[in-house]
Formats: sequence, C-alpha cells, structure tokens
Amino acid sequence: MYPTSHEHHLSLHKNSQLNDVKPQHKVLGCFLIVLSVAFSNVQNIFQILSHIVIVMYILYLSKIPLKTYLKRLTLDIPFILFALFLPFLSSENNDKVFEIFSLNIYQTGLNDMLTILFKATLGLTIGIVLTAVTSSMEIIYGLQKLKVPNILIAIMSFTIRYIDVFIDEFKRVRISMKSRGYLEKGLKSLIPIAFASGAMLIRGYERGERVYLSMISRGFQGTIEFKSRSYKTSYKFTLCVVSSLVILGIDKLL
Repeated sequence: MYPTSHEHHLSLHKNSQLNDVKPQHKVLGCFLIVLSVAFSNVQNIFQILSHIVIVMYILYLSKIPLKTYLKRLTLDIPFILFALFLPFLSSENNDKVFEIFSLNIYQTGLNDMLTILFKATLGLTIGIVLTAVTSSMEIIYGLQKLKVPNILIAIMSFTIRYIDVFIDEFKRVRISMKSRGYLEKGLKSLIPIAFASGAMLIRGYERGERVYLSMISRGFQGTIEFKSRSYKTSYKFTLCVVSSLVILGIDKLL
C-alpha cells in the first residue's frame, strides 16, 4: 500500500557489516542460530565454546557499543537469578555433588543452571544484534519475504508503530499530572497512574478502531509495501549461520 521509513528506537543505524544484509536473510539466519543454540547439548564443551565464539563474532560484526549491549542484556537478569537457585533445588536420584553451608548442590541443578545461562544469554544476544542492525520495519519486510501470513505481519507492524505512540502519550499524561501537583510518594500515588493507564487503553482501543476503518476506506487489503533499497551479501554472517547448524548436526549424528 504505502511505503514507510518508520524506525524504531532499538535500531542503532551504525555502519556495521550487517546493516545492509537483506532483512529476510538476517531474520532467517538469526532464527536458525537461536534454534541451533536451543537444541545444543550443554554437556558438550565443544558445542558450548563454538556457539559462544559464533555469537560473539556476530556481535563484533554488528558494531554494537559494549555499553549498549550490556544495558540491553539486563533483560537476562531474571533468567540468571532463577538459574542460580537451581543447583540447590533441582535433583535427580539425589545426585549431590558437594555441600555449601549445609546446602546440597546437585548435579542436575548445575546442568539446568548452565543450560539456562548458556541458551538464554546467547539467544538474547542474537535478538539484540538483530534489532540493533535492522529497523523494525525491515524486520517486518523480512518476514513478508519469508512468506509469513499477512495477518500476522499486519498485527506486528501496527504493534510496533503504536508502542512508541503509547509511550509518548503516557509521558504527556504524567507531565500533565505533575503540573497539577501529582507527586510519586508511596503505593497510594500509583492509584492515579492506574486510572490514567486504564483510560489510555480505552482511548487506544477506540483510536485503533478509527485507524482501521480509515485504512479500510482507503483500500487496505492486509499487505504492507516498503521502500526498496539495495542490499549486500555478508559471507561472514552466512558462514556463522552454516557453522552453527553444522556443529549442531555433527553432535546429533555422532
């Protein structure tokens, strides 16, 4: 329908080797690497080290600043905190390894902890890379090229567009509340925020209905067209994807 150049705040727009790779190749490649990591055997040291090297090399190719990467990696903290308790809780046939301060450490729990730390961290890193070197609309474009159903693409596209709209609207609501003397002190001060959030959800629903009807009246049929531009091929990224799959395949075959 209409070309768009909408960008999302997660995209860094740096001159990395991955910026000009075709979006469908990046989306598919990142998905395959995450899939390979998810099915990896954490008890195989070669697999662990190989996937860590591959993911870190892709992170290097993306040219993401270390500070930005670490800041976005904080999403991994809940998984880390959960994993740290597993050696004390998860056991199979009482497979105790050793004891610390009267707390038993189990081998099954250690394996589960390593699994979560390894797979969650590497998977999140790939997600950080993808969103940093690819604008949100390009990700949608890549999914469209990969023949993902149009209804899912449309839902994702509109969701991405209106997340920022809701955030900006909420900021304006908070500014107007503070200008009327609202102070954030204690749990009671969260009640006005809850009422404001509810009102925003209702307004958002009504606004979505109006936008949808206006798009239908202009001939929207569920497909979204994007600005076309020239893309390049990154053999390094392709090699990383293939290497990840080969490493997984070798382990499964042997």
